[in-house]
Amino acid sequence: MALFALGDAVDLTDVAIQKIFLKETDLEKKTYFDKYFNVEKGVTDRLLKDSSISGLGSASRIVENAVVVSEAPVQGYDKTYTQVSYGKLLPVTKEMWKFGIKKRSLERVAQSLKNACLRAREELCADRLDQSFATSYTKVDDGGSYSVSTTGGNSVELVSNAQTREDGGTNNNNRVTDGTTVNMDFDYDAIKAAHRTASLILDPKGKNMDINIDTFIFKKGTANYFRAQEILGAIRAGGKSSLPKSADNDASGTPAFKVLDLPYISSNTAYWWGFDSSMVGSEYGLQYKESQGIQLEGPNVVFKTDEIQYKATMLFDIGFNDYRNWVGSKNTNAA
Repeated sequence: MALFALGDAVDLTDVAIQKIFLKETDLEKKTYFDKYFNVEKGVTDRLLKDSSISGLGSASRIVENAVVVSEAPVQGYDKTYTQVSYGKLLPVTKEMWKFGIKKRSLERVAQSLKNACLRAREELCADRLDQSFATSYTKVDDGGSYSVSTTGGNSVELVSNAQTREDGGTNNNNRVTDGTTVNMDFDYDAIKAAHRTASLILDPKGKNMDINIDTFIFKKGTANYFRAQEILGAIRAGGKSSLPKSADNDASGTPAFKVLDLPYISSNTAYWWGFDSSMVGSEYGLQYKESQGIQLEGPNVVFKTDEIQYKATMLFDIGFNDYRNWVGSKNTNAA
């Protein structure tokens, strides 16, 4: 176990140094996960399972003296959420606490534990987009490595051209395509293709839905993000040309949208995603289920050694049952 002792930060007890600063980003100032996850707090069960049942299709014409056509709903998919504990411990020697941290008024170093939890939560949530074209991935943290399943209620990844339907009908596709090119790179044509892709997603009974992609997500600082800002600027300016269908007038025919730039995407930085924010809720999209928010505990003093311990923990699970308000692209212009 790592123990914060005098030798780890000798400057803290060096009387020749007058000022010591604790340099760490205040992660509480801005959260990202709650912008694209449906957040449910106050969970009281370790295991949560949700399911659904479809509505009915469309009404049929009734000819004179005919029997009204009957129809039954279909069962939706099940998804289980299992609460997982995450945390970090900060052990400090008595000498380091008394002559280093306490003397330098750096007691808020213990608050870094809370930041460690905030950072882990953002990373875990962003991983679900980072790995949205996969059914599982290997997560590596300070505790080791473990496998994470990323499938939804239909046992398919978040973005796929093989999203099975509850009624057994033709699979849905939510990989951005214009009908020819798949996983399009982000530009005017890709925005239009994202809307086209969403418009072709059918409900559990094979009926059209009203999905409106209004938010796009990118890795912070990437070319896709800046291209999105350029397109938004052109949209606000109303396009350049008065000639319909001209190459420099695409902005006038492209719907405005919101941008979420995620700093926590770590692997697939060229990927991009779109979702209908009006559909964020318990029925559709990514879910965050929390039974315990971030708790800072301590100090706990070990009797034998006078070691001082602080700890921060949290309990939650993430996942999704129904993908239908999401589309995504690998940005490759190829399958």
